Amino acid sequence: MISASMAYNILSGNMKQSLDRVAAQATVKRDAEYYKENINKVKDVDDFLGNYRLYSYAMKAYGLDDMTYAKAFMKKVLESDLTNADSFANKLTDTRYKEFAAAFNFNSPAADAQSDAQEDDLIGLYTQSFADESKNATTETDYYSNAIDAVQDVSDIVSNSRVRTYVLKAYGIDPTYVSKDFLTQVLTSDVNDPNSFVNVNGNDKYKALAAQFNFNADGTVSGAAQTTAQKNAVMEQYNLTVPSIATPAAADYNKAYYLSKIGTITNVSDLVADSRLASYIKTAFSMGDLSNAALKLVLTDANYANTLGYGEAHSAFNFNADGTIDSTAASYTAQTSDQIDAMADMASAASSYYQSKIVTITNVDDLIADPRLTRFIKDAYGMPQTLSDADLKRVLTDSTYASTLGYDNVHAAFNFLADGTVSDKGVAQTTAQARSTNSGANANLDYFQSKIGAISNVDQLIADQKLTSLIKSVYRMPADTSDADLKSILTDPSFASARGFTSVNQAFSFASDGSAAAASGPQGAEQLMNTTDSYAVRYDDAQQEAIDAAVANYKERMSDDNIKKVDDFLRSNATADLNKKNDDLPDPYQMALRAYGLTEQDVPRSTLRKLLKSDPYDPNGYVASFKDERITNLVRAFNFGSDGKITSEVQALSPAVMAKYATNYKSRATMGMSDGSIKDKASKDATTAVDNFAKGMAEVKSLDDFLTNDKLTSFVLKANGLDPTKYDEETLRKIFTSDPSDPKSYLNTKADSKFKEIVADFNFDTHGDLTRAKIGAVQNVGAEDRTQQSYLQQTLETQQGESNDGVRLALYFARKAPDITSLYTILGDKALFQVITTTYSLPSGISSMDVEKQVDLLKKFVNLDDLQDSKKVDKLMKRFTAMYDLQNSSSNSPALTILTGGTSS
Repeated sequence: MISASMAYNILSGNMKQSLDRVAAQATVKRDAEYYKENINKVKDVDDFLGNYRLYSYAMKAYGLDDMTYAKAFMKKVLESDLTNADSFANKLTDTRYKEFAAAFNFNSPAADAQSDAQEDDLIGLYTQSFADESKNATTETDYYSNAIDAVQDVSDIVSNSRVRTYVLKAYGIDPTYVSKDFLTQVLTSDVNDPNSFVNVNGNDKYKALAAQFNFNADGTVSGAAQTTAQKNAVMEQYNLTVPSIATPAAADYNKAYYLSKIGTITNVSDLVADSRLASYIKTAFSMGDLSNAALKLVLTDANYANTLGYGEAHSAFNFNADGTIDSTAASYTAQTSDQIDAMADMASAASSYYQSKIVTITNVDDLIADPRLTRFIKDAYGMPQTLSDADLKRVLTDSTYASTLGYDNVHAAFNFLADGTVSDKGVAQTTAQARSTNSGANANLDYFQSKIGAISNVDQLIADQKLTSLIKSVYRMPADTSDADLKSILTDPSFASARGFTSVNQAFSFASDGSAAAASGPQGAEQLMNTTDSYAVRYDDAQQEAIDAAVANYKERMSDDNIKKVDDFLRSNATADLNKKNDDLPDPYQMALRAYGLTEQDVPRSTLRKLLKSDPYDPNGYVASFKDERITNLVRAFNFGSDGKITSEVQALSPAVMAKYATNYKSRATMGMSDGSIKDKASKDATTAVDNFAKGMAEVKSLDDFLTNDKLTSFVLKANGLDPTKYDEETLRKIFTSDPSDPKSYLNTKADSKFKEIVADFNFDTHGDLTRAKIGAVQNVGAEDRTQQSYLQQTLETQQGESNDGVRLALYFARKAPDITSLYTILGDKALFQVITTTYSLPSGISSMDVEKQVDLLKKFVNLDDLQDSKKVDKLMKRFTAMYDLQNSSSNSPALTILTGGTSS
């Protein structure tokens, strides 16, 4: 008989070749093929246990063949939740049972249309889409505002996709179906000519659009493509109609509209008939979807209003019971609504001028030299218009001086250095700073419009510096215009004409004695201020309430047992349940589209049905054929199989593997440590690391996500007994993107053998993308490969043991060594213990010693770290087999007895 030492050297010298010879044996090959063909046809754990050929094959692979008879016991093992420390398998001291349970998917996560994490992600994207919508509207409006000022020919619009899209969307026209030629003819049409192109070929939307431009028939312009009023009209239309929510810009437009129109209302019916005014009031007083008829009663009937809880809204208006205005609650017409509108246009022009000019200023002297800019700044920051240019210059360039005057905010809003030049930001104000200044000016206009209705005579106006400052700024009046002169300008047309300020006089309705005519109005100044303030506070609350309602409905619709197949998800709220309250809310399908930046036009229900039944991780599949990342991400947010039924989520690591890594990591973190405070701290730190690993892996959607997170890669390597300092990102990428089936790949030629199992554990393809291809119904590809490999290893050991038990013991120890993290493991495994006692010629009587003394003795001979090194393990086994050959010369085999649980002959 060949010696154990020689046999082990032959086998270990080329283990792959040794295993290949076993795999080529007819019986082994036949069993392997049967297992591979049938394991994922198993329906459930009972079906698996009932198929003796599959079941016994797996049990032998994991060294549990002596427990094959105990099916009830093994069923409890297979159904154990390895993520639960108190589960049956986790409570067993023999780790083979956990390994066996981890190799199968009998306790995989329940099928779910969306996991909690997927649902949270989608809802987060849905909610964020509204904020993004507002931001995008602002960005596009800013772009349009700047671009339109430079337009000199109609081609400048039709050839600029952003401007073209902006103006078309503003008027509810889908840019997809409008040719450049058609738009050119619309914009160059004379809307006053009944035979013009737009009047003959366009609908009301195109006519409204054409009215906002001043192109000649040949596409040129005589002056500007748009007046300030036209430009503002387009921007207002865009901000009111394109975003699906009331953005801050839309809120400002709504407020301006309300302020300009409310003074013209003479009857409650007129107010309710104006949907924009009615909507403003409902929003301001949180009335939700209150009908117009009910709103009318709220405004005219105090008892009815109080019954509904809208007493505040009733008190904010001065309507009699018959809908007329209470004449005793008078306001004043210092400005008519037309004059208010005209002044707003002037203010807008001043704002546009400021924003276009300030970003070109690179020296404080250039700014001071432009009175239009200095007036605007003084008004925006509440500085008196009489402040000298010298003082303003010092405020802008000297922070100490600015602080002395109380104008720190003014200094901070600009980027001037002490010498008057600008900082490294390159401009006097960035776009964001200019927008902030503009907001201050807009706030002053709002203040003016809210106050002007309460001004009963010119002296009240003159006494309010904020009002006079705005007037001087908007109408480009000299900063040193005295209050007396301003009063004369406002009340004396001749004086105003002589000073060149007829436009200022005409902008107000003061009589020569300075009085303003009393006018019966639905709101006094204070009521008006309260209403607009309430709107400013509540307009976004109303939108948030709508979002919250949609989210709550989505969660209810997506809750367990409600969605079992694709068709359940695609049902509308109206048809999915008997609840009528949610019929007007967005359907889950619509919310999902919006979350990923898609529309029903982009992805109709019929198309989404097919998409959701397709594999979004298949690079050659139906989803991938769209070449649209939005669609791919949308489909990956749900878990449906090709049959349309719900399945489990594709994750980078299965829960069972995560649990295995957690156990291994904790074991290695405390490896070789004695009980005490140091070990306790290491154990606590390991638990924290495991928790962080679980959280981090939940965010991993690709190999890049994993490899760029050092904490995750370090955890995985340590859990598998590898030193993280030896593997950089580039090396790990080569390993994970290798083809496991290619014997010449980096994984199979240069990487540590442990990586074959690690790569198999992760559900990444060779491109680094998540894939379903590695996931089996009962056993994943990696686990199946390991089962078959383990079967070959067990068979090799068994066959070698038939002729020489020492070889079997050596092969067994070499296989188990990398997973030994405690000397107690050796003491608890008779085969491992036999190898050590034989290798070091330890007396058999040591097994009767106290356990702690046995551990102390083993420490003198066994270094746990050495067991993680394959070369050192191989050296140890060569010593063992040599000693075994010396100590065992008879046919009786204690090694075989230990490994088989019986006696050999």
